[in-house]
Amino acid sequence: MKHYYYHCLLILSFLIFSCSDKQHGDLPVIPVDVVNNIVSQLPLTEIAETIKAIELELTDESVIDLRRIHRIILCDNLVFIAQEANILVFEEDGSFVRSIGSKGQGPGEYIRCHNIAVDETNKRLFVNAFSKIICYDFLGNVLMESSFSQLNGWKTIKDINYFNNELLLILRSMDQEDEKGVFSQVELFRLNDNFIIVDSCTILKHYEERSGFSEDLLQDYILISDSTVYLYYPFSTALPPILISSGRVKQQKSFLRDTLYRFENNKLIPELKIKFKNDGIDAEGYMFINISHVYRSSRYIFAKYYNYRQGLYDNEHYYSYVFCYDTKTKKGYRVLMDRYTDDFNQIEHILFHPFHTNPEMFYYWYTHLKPDDREEPNPTIYIGRLKK
Repeated sequence: MKHYYYHCLLILSFLIFSCSDKQHGDLPVIPVDVVNNIVSQLPLTEIAETIKAIELELTDESVIDLRRIHRIILCDNLVFIAQEANILVFEEDGSFVRSIGSKGQGPGEYIRCHNIAVDETNKRLFVNAFSKIICYDFLGNVLMESSFSQLNGWKTIKDINYFNNELLLILRSMDQEDEKGVFSQVELFRLNDNFIIVDSCTILKHYEERSGFSEDLLQDYILISDSTVYLYYPFSTALPPILISSGRVKQQKSFLRDTLYRFENNKLIPELKIKFKNDGIDAEGYMFINISHVYRSSRYIFAKYYNYRQGLYDNEHYYSYVFCYDTKTKKGYRVLMDRYTDDFNQIEHILFHPFHTNPEMFYYWYTHLKPDDREEPNPTIYIGRLKK
């Protein structure tokens, strides 16, 4: 069995770098475990310059479900909020403008909205609707759409971004089969303005029946920073639930994806590595660290990860962390349970997310309830800028 896992690891490692430059000599390595500064909350004044609040208007057509927000985009003095049921558009002062798209299976309709991307120059909105892409103008008119039945195998669009007049898509296929066996595959596709595939690159291809992906609701895997495309896609060979045997909880063995890449000339080039002690493998050979996000701004490096080895003996708790590293001061933090404190606005326990077109900026939302509110208001969106 050990030989089987080692064999799978070699195959995975080879395929991950099949479209990458193998330059590791000068690859920056950011050690996580040596950062002993574990804090329950991290004040945003440590890393942010400014934060702006936008109170979103509540109408019968603009109700926001906080559990179903997939992406927020700020563009052309408009705030686009993609939630599972619809896409809402607000002015920067918070006034509601319109809803884009409608639920259904017809042209210009979608069953679920996963996330969105914008073409700022031509004022177009691209909607990832599970297995098809719909293009609208900012007024909500349908311009075109395309399904991906043209591609072999069952594929799910996991992320979308627009860069250099091309649409970038991450597509995942499960339970595919060839002469070598059953495999899972993740690919990056480049499409032109007519939704024609220009090129593609395999991010990973893994032969094993049990494979999984450590994903969050907000799937910001392709980020654009200063005309550079960065990509991180989480992967593990075994998903929870964990195994419980003889009163002891043990995480199934998995492979760690710990490298952030640049995407240049249709190649994935290693940018930096998030380093855990022993690569997150315990003395019994079990891997207990799963990373769900890695991204960077010009100054900061962020990673979100789950440690399945802590709290194992209560058979109940997983522990999640956000790791924040300041490349200027060489100071790092491990923040328990994703918690930051907005000490600009005296708000605790916030989760912030990068703008996928500009990771120098971030956003989070918070609902302010007043004693005389008869119904829950829409949240306030807070937009911040990181220090440089």
